[in-house]
Amino acid sequence: MVEIFDLPYPEIWAEDTEYYPGRGLGNGGVEGDPITPLCRVAIELRSGRIVRQWQDELGPFSPYHRDALMFSYSLPAEFGCHLRKGWNEPAHAIDALVEFRHYTNDGISRGRGLGDALRFFGLDSLDLAHKDTMRERIMRGPPFTAEERAKFIDYCEDDARGLARLAPPLFATIRSWPHALHRGRVQWAIAKIEQRGLPIDLPMLTRLRRHWDGMRTDMVTELDPFGIYEIAGGVAHWRNERFAAFVAHYKLPWPRLASGKLCTDDETFREMAMLHPIVHPLRELRCSLSKLKLNSLAVGADARNRTPLWAFGAKTARCAPSTTKYVFGPAKWLRFNIVPPPGLALIHRDYQQQEVRIAAVESGDANLLAACESGDVYLGVAEQIGLLRASMDDEERAAVRDLAKIIVLSVQYGAGVYSLAALTGLTRSEAHEILARLRAHFHRFYDFVHSVGDHAGLNLEISTCFDWRLKCSSGSNPRTIRNFPMQSTGSMILHTACLLAERRGVEIVAPIHDAFVVQCDARDVDDVSAALDRIMRDASAVVLRGFELPTDCQIIRPGERYFDKRGKAMWDTVTRLLAKRERESA
Repeated sequence: MVEIFDLPYPEIWAEDTEYYPGRGLGNGGVEGDPITPLCRVAIELRSGRIVRQWQDELGPFSPYHRDALMFSYSLPAEFGCHLRKGWNEPAHAIDALVEFRHYTNDGISRGRGLGDALRFFGLDSLDLAHKDTMRERIMRGPPFTAEERAKFIDYCEDDARGLARLAPPLFATIRSWPHALHRGRVQWAIAKIEQRGLPIDLPMLTRLRRHWDGMRTDMVTELDPFGIYEIAGGVAHWRNERFAAFVAHYKLPWPRLASGKLCTDDETFREMAMLHPIVHPLRELRCSLSKLKLNSLAVGADARNRTPLWAFGAKTARCAPSTTKYVFGPAKWLRFNIVPPPGLALIHRDYQQQEVRIAAVESGDANLLAACESGDVYLGVAEQIGLLRASMDDEERAAVRDLAKIIVLSVQYGAGVYSLAALTGLTRSEAHEILARLRAHFHRFYDFVHSVGDHAGLNLEISTCFDWRLKCSSGSNPRTIRNFPMQSTGSMILHTACLLAERRGVEIVAPIHDAFVVQCDARDVDDVSAALDRIMRDASAVVLRGFELPTDCQIIRPGERYFDKRGKAMWDTVTRLLAKRERESA
């Protein structure tokens, strides 16, 4: 067990800060405004020394010893206050939330707050009702009475003391301190990204918000040809029995719950939309109606979308921002509201076919690596297993590519003959033949995918090279386990790229799964785009032992909008319905 006194740091500080958005919600501030630090309490864990500071006592310089260790619950929140005061990055930092998330990364649904962590380790918890009351009042902003000022800093100290109690048992769970400290450094880069925010077309968003309630029913009328939604009382309702009829009609191999009901979570819809294009418009409509709350989108008065990105928030360590507060939520059309401010340009770069390329490297399959190097990995696979002919025209090649993509991803998720036949519309004998060819040509990849489940069963956990672990119980989802090495490795690449970008002066404003959006002076866009490509290639080489992943690029210049072909049809529909509503209300 790690003892506090054994750690090689001259000081170890448990810190908590409080802040409110902009001028405060009660003074015209909105969620999405840059934060305003209110108070800070820090406890030195060895000596017990306490530092309590109100906002006018927070000086221009970091208060820590240059080799001190900082310990906080959700570091980007504390780092956000540091950045607002102009303080430098601490030399060492541990994020208690991330390490608690890591230690309990077992697929079991549980609370992730500081009080939950304390209860998990059998420690005295916090008064959560009091915490909610204090936080709600702080968010409203000044003026504060002398009594409120005393209550707020006492409340801040309660959290800091909770952190101090949590430190010994949580430190004992950390298997690799270098990796935990690396995660702390990633959180500094994440805090800087959160502080910048993503530029949004605020006038357009305001127009959409004004008419959104009426447009929801318009969208169902126009975009639900399958009749899955029912409009009752002017409100669109999802009907499971109609969805089941849709799945049966198109013979879709839809995953089911233990109860026999169809899975309707977004992860399942995302996977099925990727394999079956007919599902994508339905997923986009479903996301727009059930999850998209335009008034919840956290856009500040400066037209910047700011919300916690929750790095390491998913089981795979990917970011898990709020789907209602972040513009890169499930509804792809909403991204068309991303526009560069005057004089600036935005650059969007994403990794090409990241997951299958990671699988090729991790499995060491030379043939799959050769397919990756051919330019388009799915066409490369199709050619090697004999699906591609030189006489095919562009349309036929596109169809073969789509088929090869389904085949590769299906194997990655553990599909067998029956599943592959259902997914592709092939006969069982054809599916059997394709799987036999795939195994013959890509046997290292095939064996790797299936060995992941065996490893998880034998060791009850799997991990990546950056020591992010997933505990695997008997009830774990096999698809999650098989896909974990690729997804988690992808998240490590993203984290590494965030660090490299900050060190090289490239301003990321949004990380998105396997991509980034950065901002720069419009005159420098070509140079910054090349620098971002180099950063992303270097990050992949660090994680994949020298293998560089290629990237695609989209540049959004002044006067242009972000473009996503998956949301283009929906964006065109939304803007047309908006114009119609505005004409009717004029």
